[in-house]
Amino acid sequence: MKRKDQAITFLGKNTEFEGKLSFQGTIRIDGHFKGEISNGGHIIVGEEGLIEANMHISYIVISGEVHGNIIADQRVDIHAPGKVFGDILAPAVVIDEGVIFEGTTRMYQAKESETRKLDAIGSDEYAGSPPPTLCAIYGIVTDQDTGKPIKNAEIACDGTGKKNAWTNASGYYEMINLEDGKWKIKIKAKGYRKGTSKVEISGEGTYEQNCELKPK
Repeated sequence: MKRKDQAITFLGKNTEFEGKLSFQGTIRIDGHFKGEISNGGHIIVGEEGLIEANMHISYIVISGEVHGNIIADQRVDIHAPGKVFGDILAPAVVIDEGVIFEGTTRMYQAKESETRKLDAIGSDEYAGSPPPTLCAIYGIVTDQDTGKPIKNAEIACDGTGKKNAWTNASGYYEMINLEDGKWKIKIKAKGYRKGTSKVEISGEGTYEQNCELKPK
């Protein structure tokens, strides 16, 4: 499949590597990397992944452990049971409940060539979109009658694999690293009728799929 051809370079479990890493595209780390990362594309740190490095990358998703400072051009996502020990400089930072984070978070303002302090964006506050170079489906789930966002709606995505997500307080959800193909989306929330939709993914990019649920 096209997506697999583009995709992901792996540093697998029980693998250790020390040195300088420079790459484009997407790399997933489930082993132990120590050194320096620069000119990077997208990094996915699996739950058993460990990085000891300062890094300058485009976008990073952390479910494992990172020791070092992170500069991201697009965004940093930290998901439980992730641990980050270091400072973060990025336009957007999303931190889930259950994450351990020891450091400071700052926003870069290119026009002023300065930095200013930024409170990390909690999962309940984010309602933007994934980086455009990452294959993803995202959207907002709202009440059909009132237009208000629905929190804790379950999104089940079934296609060339299975993905699940839940909406935050802004009604926002996203599912990343999807493969090419046809995906069927089912949305359900307490007190609402189920919703369904279909999305066909072809190549990298983000696919917006909003949904309105009708109250029972």
